[in-house]
Amino acid sequence: MLPNGWQTCDSTAVEAFRFDRERSILHLLFVEGRVVYDYPCTPALFENFLRAPSKGRFVNETLRPYAQLRGSSPRPRRLTSWS
Repeated sequence: MLPNGWQTCDSTAVEAFRFDRERSILHLLFVEGRVVYDYPCTPALFENFLRAPSKGRFVNETLRPYAQLRGSSPRPRRLTSWS
């Protein structure tokens, strides 16, 4: 287990993740560039993310469209610390 609730991920695209249940946000740390994206995410979507055989495909095919339908466009931010 990584600091502050971060968990590693067995994925070629997603290095680690953290789900903020109170704010319904899934924080994803991507391998490429070590950048974090914050996606709106329900608890049910999060459970589907955990079960997805391909985390990158799940992000592209499910989380990104879900965010767009809600008027959200997650932008990358550099990981400066495990917060």
